[in-house]
Amino acid sequence: MKWFESWFDTAYYHALYAHRNDAEAMAFMDALVDYLGLEPGAKVMDVACGKGRHAAHLAELGMDVLGFDLSENSIEQAKLLNRDGATFVCHDMREDFPQQGFHAVFNLFTSFGYFDQSADDLRVIKNMHEACLSGGFVIQDYLNSSPVLTQLPVEDVVERGGYRFKTRKHRTDNHIVKDIEVRDGDAVHAFQEQVRIFSKDDLENLHRQAGLEVIAVFGDYHLGAFDEKNSPRIVLVSKKS
Repeated sequence: MKWFESWFDTAYYHALYAHRNDAEAMAFMDALVDYLGLEPGAKVMDVACGKGRHAAHLAELGMDVLGFDLSENSIEQAKLLNRDGATFVCHDMREDFPQQGFHAVFNLFTSFGYFDQSADDLRVIKNMHEACLSGGFVIQDYLNSSPVLTQLPVEDVVERGGYRFKTRKHRTDNHIVKDIEVRDGDAVHAFQEQVRIFSKDDLENLHRQAGLEVIAVFGDYHLGAFDEKNSPRIVLVSKKS
C-alpha cells in the first residue's frame, strides 16, 4: 500500500493538520473566482479535495461543485459540511474523472506529485484537461520547492489532538519527504509523506503536454507575482482551447 492510500485516512493525519487556515483558503478562492470571471452556476471540480474546505467555499459563492478524493475518511468529513451545491465522492485522480464539462478544474494545496511513476502525473493533468469545457480553466496550486529546499533538513515536535508528533522533512532524490512519528499513549506509529520536486517550468511543461495553454503563474494565495527564489507557491492557471 502506498503512503497516500493509508496516511490520509488516519485520525493522526487530521489531528496534525487541524490548524490549517480556512480564512486564507477562502480568500484564495475569492481571488481566483474573481480573476477567472467565474459566475454563480459555473460548474467546477476540486481534484483531491480533502475535507472539502475549498470546495465548500466555492459552493457558497454559487458554484456547482464536484469534489473528489481518494480518502474515504476525508470525503465523509466533507459531506458533513452539508453545503448546497457541493457533491463529494471517492475517486482516484489517476482514473478517468467521473464527470466532464467543467468551467474550471482546481487542484490545490500540493495535492499532486504523490506517485512513483511520472506518467501518472501527466495522466492526472490530462484528466483535468479532458474534464474541462472548451475555454475552461485548470488551476494547480503547488509548493515552490526552491525556498523549501534551502531549509532542509528540518525537524519539529508538536502536540495536537492528544498525540505527540515528531517530524523530519528532508530531500531524497527528486522528492521532498516528511517522516512522521506519532506517539499515541504508549504506542508509537510511523508514517511518511512525499511529493515530487517540480519547478515552475516542470509544471508548465506537464500542462502543455496535456494540451493546455498556460496563461498565468502566481506566487502566493494573494495572486502576487511569482519569484522562484522567494515565492511560497506555484499557482498555475491554464486554459483549454
